[in-house]
Amino acid sequence: MKKTAWQWFSKYIRLRDCLKTTGNPEIGRCVTCGNIKPFAELQAGHGIGGRSNSILFDEELVNAQCVYCNYHKKGNYENYIEILIDRHGRDWYDKKKAISKQPCKLDFKVISDYYRKEYKKLKESIT
Repeated sequence: MKKTAWQWFSKYIRLRDCLKTTGNPEIGRCVTCGNIKPFAELQAGHGIGGRSNSILFDEELVNAQCVYCNYHKKGNYENYIEILIDRHGRDWYDKKKAISKQPCKLDFKVISDYYRKEYKKLKESIT
């Protein structure tokens, strides 16, 4: 169930950010390098490493990120952290960092169902 929940969450984040950054569901801007990429070449990248359950599905910490930044540059955290702090402030970031270290149990079925519905709502809003 965790894999399915992640797949729906990732699709939702990438579509959300494509619409937010370009207005086009098929292309979006990478949060860290600013390059415009096709939806399929974007990933849902975390602003704090580790992907612990406590921040795994945090919509504020996860943004569309190109494969190069997310995978090859291992998150491009130098830029990503600066962007998050500019957006939300240092206190916010420090709180999220602390949360990332806390254990957390999740109901992946509930999360999967929620993001499947949210993704479909976004898709429907386009037409």
